[in-house]
Amino acid sequence: MNKNLLYPIFCLLLLCCWTTGQTQDGSSLPSREDADAKAKVQFNGLGRTILNNTSIDGALLDTDTTTARRLSDGEFLLDVAINAQPNDNTEVQGILRLRNEFGGFFGAGVTVEIRELWARGLIANTVRYRVGDFDHVMTPYTLFLANEEGTVNEPEVFRPQKDVIDYEQFYTDNNSRRLQGAKLDFGLAFPVILREMKAEGFVARIRPTDFFTTPNRFVGGGTLDFSTRSLRDSVGLQADFGVNLSSVWDDLKTGNTTSGITNQVISLDFAVHLFENEQINVQVLGEVGSSKLDLREEEKTTFTEDDTFLEAGVAVDLKASKLRLSATYLDVGPDFFSIAAQSKRVAFNRNKTFYNRIGNERRLRMPTLFDLGRDRALYNFQLSEDLMAYDPRYGNVMPYGKATANRTGLQFGAVYGDDSSIFDAELGVALLKEIRGQGTFELKDFLQVRLAADVHLNKILDWDKATKITLGLQQEQTNRDGVEVEQVDLSSTLLEIGLEAELFSRFDLLLGAKMLSAEGRDYIPLIDAFNNIEDFPAAFVADDQETMIGAGLRYRFKDDVYLTVQFQQFSLERALDPTNDYDLQQVFAQYVMKF
Repeated sequence: MNKNLLYPIFCLLLLCCWTTGQTQDGSSLPSREDADAKAKVQFNGLGRTILNNTSIDGALLDTDTTTARRLSDGEFLLDVAINAQPNDNTEVQGILRLRNEFGGFFGAGVTVEIRELWARGLIANTVRYRVGDFDHVMTPYTLFLANEEGTVNEPEVFRPQKDVIDYEQFYTDNNSRRLQGAKLDFGLAFPVILREMKAEGFVARIRPTDFFTTPNRFVGGGTLDFSTRSLRDSVGLQADFGVNLSSVWDDLKTGNTTSGITNQVISLDFAVHLFENEQINVQVLGEVGSSKLDLREEEKTTFTEDDTFLEAGVAVDLKASKLRLSATYLDVGPDFFSIAAQSKRVAFNRNKTFYNRIGNERRLRMPTLFDLGRDRALYNFQLSEDLMAYDPRYGNVMPYGKATANRTGLQFGAVYGDDSSIFDAELGVALLKEIRGQGTFELKDFLQVRLAADVHLNKILDWDKATKITLGLQQEQTNRDGVEVEQVDLSSTLLEIGLEAELFSRFDLLLGAKMLSAEGRDYIPLIDAFNNIEDFPAAFVADDQETMIGAGLRYRFKDDVYLTVQFQQFSLERALDPTNDYDLQQVFAQYVMKF
């Protein structure tokens, strides 16, 4: 970008900030008229600086004469959000991004772009609307962004770089997806039986046309959520249920192509409160639905595939004990397909930003815990028409979340603790099995155990300074019987442990470690364009050990402003190929300011 453009842009921003924060007479207290104007236009945003030094070493590098031993990178970034309210029923916002890569001088490496743009408002005090960028989530089977692999309960020392990934990819805590289009919602209240009904609809374009062979692709749908009044006051009987529709389709009238897909998922979710008092709450909850995938050629359907899913279970809240127990039956058909729910966060087949190829033969380096914790290039928020690749070492039981097809079995869960507890924990166990064999009549059995726990040492020892230990564990086992060529026996264990200790006021010590071990073999099929098994390559064989440790200091100027300096060490050991073992180290400083 031409450096001469930066000066007027910064002058404009400074002028806007100055005119918003000062009155004509120079007073810091605005007049009534200026106060009203100030409330209509506001500025906020995020500033971030990252300086990073990464190095590589190990047995693989002993004979490697082509790989650089050390890389440096970084960025200086400012996102300025301009929020305006032209009237009481309308709000618009745009985020202007200014970014300069580390090492860029006099405008080199500088980019200026619009990160976000939307408008929302209220129609007739009844219907809310939003156009432009928005986040949306439905259910785990219709429209949902499942959590990424490689973490259970992330130690705080690894969170700064992961927070950057979440921010850049628009990830949220409620598993919503970032879309661009329009949505609206409204509600109705009822005097008897039903308490309320909430309706929501949306449409967004997820792929633009090239006006030749690629048509526009859209995603749309909606929900109707109903909530009943108490059906029996003596036991607290009450029900919530909803109808959900998610659809992805190609508009064949855009471009010259004659073929496209349509993928629809419809479901009914429910939560029935059977009994509730001051000590206990018992619920029956779940979701049932179906999916359909069509291939259209010149407005005619030439291929159709459909299947169903069912999730039903019971949950019990023991209020006095701060404990929630659940048991669920799960059955997701082998041909179930949901583009909006099965598209993953991690794209394992993407090129990595750092050391993508190593060794004299320039071999492609597979993603590791190190990359999953820092490399934004591996992450994705777009929808994929094909089932995305996955690494069975990190997640083989449900690589696409609950929407993983060809699974049936039981899930058990337990959650303990609240804000006053000295520790809180969450345990999940899945005992699943394939419904249809892949290349054989033998079926795989799956076991997954996930445990996350936080121990608040300051509450135990009655300290004023916040001190917390975090623990995370995932154990997976995959087995299949049969003759030797059919047999599968793959196990993996991911362990996380972290310490966050406030040494002085707002000055924290951060320590953490992540360890992954994987051993055994499995067969990972190649999937064609319609998610059918195309072929089975050679068996996936693993005997790997990954270890990552981190240590750092953090100073919190305010709750949303901090500086951290850290060192991290990663090592990969392969018992089957020790000559390709390697180590990675990084030292980085990260400053984040939200305003």
